[in-house]
Amino acid sequence: MISSLFWKNFKAQFHGYLVYFFSMTFAVVVYYCFSAITYNQPLVSRAEQDVSISGAMNFGGVLIVIIILGFMMATNHFFLLRRGKEIGLYHLLGMRKSQISLLFFMETSVLGVLSLVTGISLGIILSKLFSMILAKAMFLQIDSPFYVSFPSMFQTAMVFGFTLLVVSINSFWSIYRYRLDDQLREKSKQKVETNKLTKTSVLFGILGIFLIAFGYFLAYNIVSFTTLLMKSVLGFPSLLYAPFFIMLICMLGTYFFYRNTMSLVVYLLGKNKNSYYRDLRMVALGNVSFQIRHSRKTLTVITLFIAIALGMISGAASLYTLGMHSVNLTNPTDFIVSEEIYKQAQLEIEKEPETVIEKTIKLNYKLTGSQFVMKIGQEQRREELRPINVLSLSNYQKYKKINPYLKELKLKNDQETVLIDSLQNIMRGFIRYESPIILQGGTELKIASTRADFLGQSLLRYDFPTIIVSDKKFAQITEGLTYNLWAFDVHTTDEEALANHLSDTIKPEWIAPIYYDYTLKNNQIEGYVSSVSQKNENENMASYPNAESEHWRLNYTSRFPELRYKRREMGLFIYIAMFLGILSLLITGSVLMLRQFSDFSRERSNYELLKRIGIPKKEISKLIYQQNSIIFFPPMFIGILHAIFAIYVFSNFVESSGYWLAYVSCGILLLIYLSFYLLTAAIYSRMIFSKRD
Repeated sequence: MISSLFWKNFKAQFHGYLVYFFSMTFAVVVYYCFSAITYNQPLVSRAEQDVSISGAMNFGGVLIVIIILGFMMATNHFFLLRRGKEIGLYHLLGMRKSQISLLFFMETSVLGVLSLVTGISLGIILSKLFSMILAKAMFLQIDSPFYVSFPSMFQTAMVFGFTLLVVSINSFWSIYRYRLDDQLREKSKQKVETNKLTKTSVLFGILGIFLIAFGYFLAYNIVSFTTLLMKSVLGFPSLLYAPFFIMLICMLGTYFFYRNTMSLVVYLLGKNKNSYYRDLRMVALGNVSFQIRHSRKTLTVITLFIAIALGMISGAASLYTLGMHSVNLTNPTDFIVSEEIYKQAQLEIEKEPETVIEKTIKLNYKLTGSQFVMKIGQEQRREELRPINVLSLSNYQKYKKINPYLKELKLKNDQETVLIDSLQNIMRGFIRYESPIILQGGTELKIASTRADFLGQSLLRYDFPTIIVSDKKFAQITEGLTYNLWAFDVHTTDEEALANHLSDTIKPEWIAPIYYDYTLKNNQIEGYVSSVSQKNENENMASYPNAESEHWRLNYTSRFPELRYKRREMGLFIYIAMFLGILSLLITGSVLMLRQFSDFSRERSNYELLKRIGIPKKEISKLIYQQNSIIFFPPMFIGILHAIFAIYVFSNFVESSGYWLAYVSCGILLLIYLSFYLLTAAIYSRMIFSKRD
């Protein structure tokens, strides 16, 4: 009897099980391929010099298991909810709870085994493609042979077998707790809740909209909001607290939006009698009201999940661009070396075959004392008294010819300067500088503009800000020290071999220490910056009350090792994030589809009634699409809005030209989710108009 019931139920639940099967199969494919890559020794060994593929893939696998376990628990809940009457009927027929549990276990096991076998089979076929995509994303020049990973097959079977066991235990527990009067109490509860709208519900409905809008307002004014928090007892850690606070506000607002706001909107629409009785709007509003009450928790979780999935994919695309952007910031040319090792580096480079140094420029820096005001956020001001790098305008213009990332720069007069600071690379719009900059000796300069630092690694320049001044003003600066850097490009047939050879012969190290101590006396900068410590000479002198500070600079940087590392690190990250994001999106769409299918038995009788009273099929189909839009569109649009404002917050801290990729990914995912909506509505409509078995 159990086997015959199993086969009959399997056919009856075909549409829901098909969605479950495809989602599970895709998850198994991704998990197997992630695991198989860790056993691809040529790929792993080639990348291990920069990043750990095995650790990243194993972490991705853990996230896949968590996502799938949540999906299976949710779908299992929907299946039991949809088949509540069926379970009650089995009880009335005298079936024991163990027999009912066995029936559901057989269905879950068959589906799980089919998904597992199909997923592993497809994973074996597609594992080479997955490896090729990863190699391409990480810019690895390596062949990816076809192979079958038996350890990955075993690991995948064990992991998904464990998830099936957990779901089966959950099903058994739900069936064991089932009581015959559950259905009666649920119907009674539904009748009591119909058209019930209290003052508290109205209040929380308004609160939901307010919290979401307030969260978006804070996100749009993130700099002012963070500044306000920094002035409180929270201090500088507010840079981290502010985004999390906004996220919590939006999460709470999302919960109230689905719990109360949507019901309030439906209630207000029903108050308009002119439109309420038009067409099938009365039926639509009644069905929507019921669906909202019984789907609000699901919709809240789905919305947040969509926002996370969008943020994952968009963030991966943005971080990849930011990674490449950071390479251009720190290594705009192939090499930047200090003058102390330039001759040695030149000799070592020329030893490599088919290698020629080209486009060379000497950068002449002066290091002198300065006083300026740095503004953090909107209000907090910090007066700085420390050394600053000075570069002449003509030297900058020559450097621009070989550095494609430097922007055109013009000074109207000798009193103007352009300030270049590495803090602008990561905190755009949050760190500002006020005019004037006062140099040791009394020179005052007006800041014409502040720009991101594309001069190269700031550690080559003692990690101090740099100002660009006119040649005349540069010649007038006599206080402080001078040092030189050489920037050049190299033409070679093997960049990796050249970079490895140079790193073996010339080790990156800290050189040329400087010591400085400045104080402000009668509005004049007094003190020193020297290559020799003067602490012992000045420790008893009242004119130098501050502690002497010590700074070192790096001897050289090479573009290729940094570029290779960033490509492999960011390529691996975007690879994992992309597949996890797509899987998350498929899971959310699948959950909503199954949530709609779980209401099919209740909804079908209503639609049958509409058909019997002569409502045209076209109007009923239109009603089906409208009802599904209420379930699919709010999570989709609110999730996208959450992600867009999250990206905007991030863009206020980190400057990049690649954020358009994040917004494009939101558009692409919008199209994918629309496809889920159309497919769900089409299947639902077909199920409504099909003949009963």
